[in-house]
Amino acid sequence: MFYPLLFLIIPFVLMVLSAVMFIKRDQVQLFKKVIESTAYNVFVVATWNLCVIVLMPFSPQRRIIGENMLYLNIAGLIMFILGIALAIWLFAQKRGIGAQEMDKLLTTGAYGVCRNPIYLSQLLCFFGLVFQSGAFDALLLSPILFVLYIVEAKIEEKYSIGKTFKEEYDEYRKRVPMYLKWWIFVILSAAFLSFFLMSLGFGLLVIAA
Repeated sequence: MFYPLLFLIIPFVLMVLSAVMFIKRDQVQLFKKVIESTAYNVFVVATWNLCVIVLMPFSPQRRIIGENMLYLNIAGLIMFILGIALAIWLFAQKRGIGAQEMDKLLTTGAYGVCRNPIYLSQLLCFFGLVFQSGAFDALLLSPILFVLYIVEAKIEEKYSIGKTFKEEYDEYRKRVPMYLKWWIFVILSAAFLSFFLMSLGFGLLVIAA
């Protein structure tokens, strides 16, 4: 658990730092310059992706093994491909790195699927590689990671995008979910938990140290 937790703490520190700068950027000019800097955004995106998508699933930890791993591998491959496809679709539409472009509110294409397609693509890739590698400790930490993504998105919506576009963003937020429709998330979570617990119960999946 040590290494996945370590690689989760790093994005947490980045999130707190960015949140402080987002909230205080109107009072502190330096924060405004840093937040709007391409170099800073590239650093945050690269570090976050490295820690979450690569290091958390593949760091030393307990692994899921067993006959039913084939199904998890297939599900992981599908999720990873969807995450990459969403990222390609997003960056084909969008010119910058980071949150929404500030000269206009993007509401079509990838942004018509969810309000935070960058984060959704990262989550899909993360879970895809977790299922591919059988990373049990990373899977245990995934609810905390998901909360971090929600908090980060809410901070950006309140102090950045929502503050810039106001009424236009309020209307957009009513139409488009933050990540997925809640009922889709509930169905997918219930299906996975049922499969995972039944597989453990029948010995078709095992947690290996």
